[in-house]
Amino acid sequence: MESSKFKLNKTKFIQITLLLLAFLLIFFTYFLNLKKKQTSTNLDQIKTIEPDREKKKTANTFVDVQYSGLDRNGNRFIITSKYADFETDRSNIIRMEEVLCIFYFKDQTSMTVQSSYGIYNNVTDDIEFTENVKMNYLENVLFSEKVNFFNVKNELLIEGNIKTKSPKGELQADRLDFDLNSKKLKISMDSNEKVNIKVNY
Repeated sequence: MESSKFKLNKTKFIQITLLLLAFLLIFFTYFLNLKKKQTSTNLDQIKTIEPDREKKKTANTFVDVQYSGLDRNGNRFIITSKYADFETDRSNIIRMEEVLCIFYFKDQTSMTVQSSYGIYNNVTDDIEFTENVKMNYLENVLFSEKVNFFNVKNELLIEGNIKTKSPKGELQADRLDFDLNSKKLKISMDSNEKVNIKVNY
């Protein structure tokens, strides 16, 4: 009886050991290959592809995904999405649907960015938000078609039918380019129209 218990325990031990070895092998193989492939793919080098809403979810599709990271200034952010998928040959590029990102700044304030779609590079921490973009910071709200956060360049680029609302006034423009290093903001229109700014007194 004791020998049969010993054999059973020995068998379980061998099975658990083999299972752990298999997991470790998969883990190291995946991450070593991932590092080789992730040399320098930035979001600005990726052509934005309009999402196919009728496309069925693939084996690389995940539900309720969350990533976290730090920007170049040391501010923490958390990005979540209802659905996310990646291509096997570029697994650092995460395509997302129903996106919510929260930036937590060192001065204890926070900014939220919501969009229908997004692309997140989990190596460079660059993020692209597209369709129905809404940004909230303190009492300020901004709506646009597209927002690119280039962490590597330390730049925030907002494009397409931009409308802002705040206690100080309103602004309408086609493009806002904010250099996070110099803290300079460029406001422009694609056409000859003037930037529309309404100030509340």
